[in-house]
Amino acid sequence: MAALRHFRTWLAGCLLAALSLGSTPARAAAGLRVDFIDVGQGDAALVTSPAGKTVLIDGGPANHAPALTAFLAAHVHGPIDLILLSHRHEDHLGGLPAVVHQLGARLFLDAPAAHAGPDYERLMRELEARGVPARQAARGRRIDLGGGAALTMLGPPEPSIVGSRSDVNANSVVARLTYGGVSILFAGDAESPTEAWLLASGQDLRADVLKVAHHGSRYASGMRFLRAVGPRVAVISAGAGNEYGHPARVTVQRLARAGAAVYRTDLDGDVTVETDGTSVHVRTARGRAPSTEAWAVP
Repeated sequence: MAALRHFRTWLAGCLLAALSLGSTPARAAAGLRVDFIDVGQGDAALVTSPAGKTVLIDGGPANHAPALTAFLAAHVHGPIDLILLSHRHEDHLGGLPAVVHQLGARLFLDAPAAHAGPDYERLMRELEARGVPARQAARGRRIDLGGGAALTMLGPPEPSIVGSRSDVNANSVVARLTYGGVSILFAGDAESPTEAWLLASGQDLRADVLKVAHHGSRYASGMRFLRAVGPRVAVISAGAGNEYGHPARVTVQRLARAGAAVYRTDLDGDVTVETDGTSVHVRTARGRAPSTEAWAVP
């Protein structure tokens, strides 16, 4: 067993290097595209790099797996290059077993904070059955997606946060996607303790587009954090009429005060962000205008 684990770790490292070098055949794209997919009360975002590399960040809840796999099948040619799990809650991983089973993947980056559950166990079995290497996401890892796009892990926090409202949320993987002069921040379900850690870490948090943490919870997206990020576009992934009241009105108000145009999957459906590295264009499945004026980089 130890030899098998060593081999899989070595193989995953080779695949990650291959992904960074762009050696896997890919379908070229016009620029960087991120689809924030409407998966109800959960998160799922598909990144397509200028070189055609694909990254799926989270997979929504299990009850939206059919819609998620249908969307991916229409937009992904071949296995997904990388699946990144921000944390092990069902509303972020429930759809991933179906994705791995139906589309396949080249590499899986796991969230480090332990949280047992049937959906996570099902995902691990599916990865094993399909021979998908699994590695743990780690702060500082930078993945070259080709064509000038790169994904950098700013978290999980080191050392791990303990004693918070939810240590699984607090230790979410936070990732920053860059292409040219444009950046996009994926905050998982990080709340105020993680935001404080990120601010103290001295890392570059600036982002033109923010995937708002924890579905717009009132416990996330504090003003100090938003001032450091400076988003001009904010995307909230939440289910219509969800029992948690996401997004919280106070969070939407904070985002507006920070100068961000707010898009919401519960109102807008799928939200697509496209950039050539200089300008940012946002379109939605339902064509609803954002809560503030749309924005593009000058």
